Amino acid sequence: MTLLERKTKPPLCPFCGQEIAPPRPLEDNFLYEFDGGECSCGATYCLDPTARNGGAVLMQAMVQACRGDWDKAQDLSSDIDYVEGVITRYSPLAHRVNAPGAFGTIYCIRLNSKK
Repeated sequence: MTLLERKTKPPLCPFCGQEIAPPRPLEDNFLYEFDGGECSCGATYCLDPTARNGGAVLMQAMVQACRGDWDKAQDLSSDIDYVEGVITRYSPLAHRVNAPGAFGTIYCIRLNSKK
């Protein structure tokens, strides 16, 4: 185990605790500007590599959760229709949290079961 691996950890889903895959370009580039992915628990996530685009990245994660339906995503209410989680100090180069110089943020959304 390297020194970096001992001082850092892989990014874990804030809802189920499983390691998430590295954010990647999403198939529909017209809808999605930021890299993202989906956890096996159903949560969607997007990467804000600069930690300065939080609103746009969070909105994209909501649209992903709604399978591209922008109208539905805009009608959702926090803690009623969905829960959100954040992974801070993420390094996309190392795919680790708390890596030296890491400042990326991953925004995670999981729709409540009734949505």
